[in-house]
Amino acid sequence: MHALSELLTEVINLAPAWAVYLVVALVLFSETAILICGMIVPSEATLIAAGVAAAIGKPNIVVLIAIAVGAALAGDLIGYWVGTRSGPRIQESWAGRKFGEDHWRHAETRVRENVFVTVPIGRWLGYVRTLVPITAGMSAVSLRRYAVATFFGGATWATSVLLLAYLLGATAGARLIGIMVVALVAAGVLIVVVRWVCHRIVMRRRGPAPNALPATESV
Repeated sequence: MHALSELLTEVINLAPAWAVYLVVALVLFSETAILICGMIVPSEATLIAAGVAAAIGKPNIVVLIAIAVGAALAGDLIGYWVGTRSGPRIQESWAGRKFGEDHWRHAETRVRENVFVTVPIGRWLGYVRTLVPITAGMSAVSLRRYAVATFFGGATWATSVLLLAYLLGATAGARLIGIMVVALVAAGVLIVVVRWVCHRIVMRRRGPAPNALPATESV
């Protein structure tokens, strides 16, 4: 772990500030603007790494917060626009089906009930913040109401995560990133194992596929 921390510290020191800003902007924008990216981009991990980089490297934390909030808002507004144009088609696409029909229905119901509660809270839940912009557009939620709610949610979420990582990074340095990398790898392996076990259990409960019915005997 010590060797990994030293390597990460050296990498962070060499990384230009603009590269960190660009990565944060792309990740946060694409997560809600492009549905499939919401399934794979690690936004929280990116913010944590960027916050630590600002603490021990070249990026400025104030500039980083401004870029993160702006990118999150831009991605949400693009997602909202996509939802108004082709929300149902996206919902029925391969990526849309991966989220599950129940998640779509739940997100749409919550957005319609109270956009000022669902959107800010949904920012803290991975799949929810990806679905909410599209469902808000599909549900014809007022753009002004949605923009205010998503700005508040994105600003509080990005600022909180970045400042926490910045303060921890100032104390623990790259050791924090080393721990995070190990934890993410372990979590990824655990998720794969759990999904495989669950799949096996479901297939075992279903049993073998029923055989085809025998042909009717001729009279």
